[in-house]
Amino acid sequence: MNLFGKKKAAGSGTGGGNVDPAQTILQLRNTVETLEKRQVHLDKKIEQQLAEAKVKIAKKDKRGALYCLKRKKMYEGEIEKINGARLTLEQQMIAIEGTVTNSETVKAMTAGKDAMAKARAGVTVDDVGELMDDITDEVEQANDIAEAISAPANQVLDDEDLLNELNELEELELESQLLDAPAVPATAIDLPDVPTATPEIPVQQNQEDADTKALRELEAAMAL
Repeated sequence: MNLFGKKKAAGSGTGGGNVDPAQTILQLRNTVETLEKRQVHLDKKIEQQLAEAKVKIAKKDKRGALYCLKRKKMYEGEIEKINGARLTLEQQMIAIEGTVTNSETVKAMTAGKDAMAKARAGVTVDDVGELMDDITDEVEQANDIAEAISAPANQVLDDEDLLNELNELEELELESQLLDAPAVPATAIDLPDVPTATPEIPVQQNQEDADTKALRELEAAMAL
């Protein structure tokens, strides 16, 4: 049993279900501006009460001066309340702006993810691997075909024919040189006769050399 009244229905409240964040921020900002104007008005009231209190003190009206100070104190209390309300409203604005920014960021990230998924629809890693293998095979086949097209068809046969023709030309040239060479003379060249006697060694010269050597050896021995 509810002793304090009817229970509030779920989802009910003053804000409603469809609240525009931008409109809410604008409303909060307008409220903050209204509170600022109220604070300026109260500041003037405080200055006025302070000035009246001074006048009454000068007139020795302590009761009137005390009354002015009480009203000044009341206005200062209202300003404190306004400052608290302004702080709360500004916190709400910052929180809503941050929430909106986060929401937009999440939406952008989700859209990016969906775009990526749509772009690669039907494409898997295996498909890409098979595609790359097929491309490699096609490139190799294209290179083989290009090499086959660029190579002469009868290159081996042509080379053998050219070698045979070259050998024939060399043989013909050698025969031509042999036919054009001058005939060798039949007469033999006269050479001097080979001496049969052994040349004589000059004995006298050898004897003089031996004598000279013996003389030097004798002189050396006497010097000792």
